[in-house]
Amino acid sequence: MNKTLHLQSASHKGLLPIGVIVAVLCVSFLGMQSANAAIARHLDFGDNGSDVSELQTYLAADASIYPAGLVTGYFGALTQAAIQRFQTAQGIVSGGSPTTTGYGRVGPQTMARLNALMGGYSGTPTSWDTVPILSTPSVQYGNTSATFTWTTNEPTQGQLYYDNAPLRSDEATGPHQQPYVSGTYALDSGGLSMNHTVTVQNLQPNTFYYYLTRGVDSGGNMSMTWPNSFRTSQ
Repeated sequence: MNKTLHLQSASHKGLLPIGVIVAVLCVSFLGMQSANAAIARHLDFGDNGSDVSELQTYLAADASIYPAGLVTGYFGALTQAAIQRFQTAQGIVSGGSPTTTGYGRVGPQTMARLNALMGGYSGTPTSWDTVPILSTPSVQYGNTSATFTWTTNEPTQGQLYYDNAPLRSDEATGPHQQPYVSGTYALDSGGLSMNHTVTVQNLQPNTFYYYLTRGVDSGGNMSMTWPNSFRTSQ
């Protein structure tokens, strides 16, 4: 018997469902900017979650602040460096360490400034090189196979990672470098497209599988969904 799941993310309020659709903000970075979401907690190296994705999406609006432009949901070295550039540009702090001065972490002052910039601007935004927006994947599965379908707002190369163990994703090491993701890799054979379908075979019956999808556009900008899971039929 086949079943279809439309999974949504519990880790994103309002905008991102638990598939995690990564939203793009085409805005002017150093002016007051308009966004629907806010940073609700202090963020440090090693943190992960939808609020880290929100932070990365915002920082990616300015390539001089966050040249990698990756929205991974993981606060790694590239995100920390972007926060340091942001803090310096905003006159918050420009030296020290996360533990001594807050340099490189989202503490009270940096969080307040980010939320002010993300929530109050009513002027004309500036378009920057932006990352793709992914829909929540739909998963149709049986006992030994599964088909994943999703869409993107621009032509991208569709990619799928899956495994019967929880997936791990590490931040990339440079601009337009794709982060490492554990698990088995499968590629949408349709090339650059807005509609994506990937079918995987030889799965084990009655087994949990974890997966995420991601898209890479012609400029190397990448977004990926938050890992989710399903259980094959018996």
